[in-house]
Amino acid sequence: MPVNSLTLFPSPSRHLLGAALIGFGLLGLNSPARSQTAEAVAAEPGVQSLAAVRKAAESALRRQIEPAAKDVVLEAANLDARLRLAACPAPLAVDVALPRGTQSRVLARVACKNTVAWTVNVPVDIHRKSDVLIMRRAVGRGETIAIADVVVQQRVLPGLTSPYVARPADLAGRLTRRPISEGTALTADALDAPLLIHRGESVVLAARAGGVEVRAPGVAMADAAAEQRVRVRNLNSLKVIEGVADTAGVVRVNF
Repeated sequence: MPVNSLTLFPSPSRHLLGAALIGFGLLGLNSPARSQTAEAVAAEPGVQSLAAVRKAAESALRRQIEPAAKDVVLEAANLDARLRLAACPAPLAVDVALPRGTQSRVLARVACKNTVAWTVNVPVDIHRKSDVLIMRRAVGRGETIAIADVVVQQRVLPGLTSPYVARPADLAGRLTRRPISEGTALTADALDAPLLIHRGESVVLAARAGGVEVRAPGVAMADAAAEQRVRVRNLNSLKVIEGVADTAGVVRVNF
């Protein structure tokens, strides 16, 4: 029984509901307080399984996400059991876009495109298992965090990206931007960028002119992260020169 969008099988008690669903653009409803979930309703001949609709939405999104992202958990929202779609005689078509940034929910458009025609929108929640560093002690602003100061825990986080520091190795050369209390999950924005130059350490001054690079030994007079300006004492001339932190132990000087 082909229709333009959604095929329903209204009983007399569902007549008004069917009309309302058609009028609202065939959107799958999610109102557990007012109805049973779709999985709790026995399958009826000629009626599309809503569980299969949810599974189609999850499978389509997973095909787009994997194998680039591992340990992803997808869960399509429950559809209202009062939503009765004609059984689709062909594989369901799904149109879904990848999430952007920290987006943790996308809308999958599931459709039957055969002798029966209907479309329903299915929200799909996205979570990912990820390691998180948890503080074992409180630290103040401007402190370094040692490996012994953190413990690794696995958590299920919303979205595909994580704002948290996942590896103890990522702590190297970084200072805290603000006080962090014990038991806090450590976020990347709580730490300064890794230091490439350390005060008092030997560095290389590198200058390029006319296609020729000249290098000289020096001693850093301050800490510096990538592209930060830093003063260095040239050990050949004993003059203090200002340059830019280029790579670990190298300060670029522009003339």
